[in-house]
Amino acid sequence: MPPRRILPPKTKHGKTQAGITTAILLALSTGCVVSPPQEEGGTEQTRPSQANPSLPGAENPSEVVASSTTTSTSLGSDLQIDVYALERMENDLLRLRIGVTNKSEDNFNLGFGLSETDHLSAGSVSLIDERNQQRYLSYRQSSGQCFCNQLDGNIPSGETDLLWVMYPKPPEDLERMTVTTPLTPPIFDIPITSSSETIENSNLDSPQILDLTMISDSLDGDQTGRTESNEEVSIILSSDVLFDTNSAELTNEARDILEQVAQEIDDSGAPTVSIDGHADNTGNDSINIPLSQERAESVEKSLAEIITGEGITFEVEGHGSADPIADNETEEGRERNRRVSVTFEK
Repeated sequence: MPPRRILPPKTKHGKTQAGITTAILLALSTGCVVSPPQEEGGTEQTRPSQANPSLPGAENPSEVVASSTTTSTSLGSDLQIDVYALERMENDLLRLRIGVTNKSEDNFNLGFGLSETDHLSAGSVSLIDERNQQRYLSYRQSSGQCFCNQLDGNIPSGETDLLWVMYPKPPEDLERMTVTTPLTPPIFDIPITSSSETIENSNLDSPQILDLTMISDSLDGDQTGRTESNEEVSIILSSDVLFDTNSAELTNEARDILEQVAQEIDDSGAPTVSIDGHADNTGNDSINIPLSQERAESVEKSLAEIITGEGITFEVEGHGSADPIADNETEEGRERNRRVSVTFEK
């Protein structure tokens, strides 16, 4: 019998979709707002490219726009992310200002939690333009470092430290964006304001604005799509999109796709979600079955973190090369067979 995992109930203080379609991201803007202290928790950086590390424009950081508690840290909901502002600046820059509040009894080191490459920063926080179906990545400097500030060290118990990150400026008529972080569900509907400040930086890499990956109603292209019957939906996700070769660790692109899947599961209200991992016939079952099981478990773990529905049961199984949906004698067929399917009632 496949392993079963029941997602424990989650407190939902509020859920907003704000015009986000089913094919976009999971909406969760939740958690009680904690007013941070009036001084920034970080210290001045020595990098010459950080022209104003003291977070200009943050004289009143207690005005929180939206909040979300974390889902993937040791502190759980005791670590809170607050959005203070998303503001257009001069020189075609967009600045995000956030606070990180430690509501636990222990000090907390953010480490690489909000950035894969820049310690104690928020360099991996990205912005979603839902209208134009695009994701904005933070600006990188020619040195490879994020155009952002960094925390001084641990966040003490009960305190808030402030971070800022720079992005390319979006279209002038765009009024709101979604903030996505590695540690929280997406924070929707953040208004874009204006600032008269100028921060000089002539050493920026090219802006990175990526098209969102959508789940279509066919299996063309990247072999990611869906099948439906009268009773249930099965979303087929290409392992080549979700994982690197011979790996069960989800790629950055996988997060976007799984947020869309989570939204569909939430919309359906299904009590049970089946996740099945499959491989092609390359190699043997001693390798393929454990790998397909681990990949299914990785998808289950990620969905469990971002689904807002209560009491959902997960059924997870790896099938190896069994149950192919295409001819394993061709590369195209093997690509289709390398997949994870997520099935739930309508």
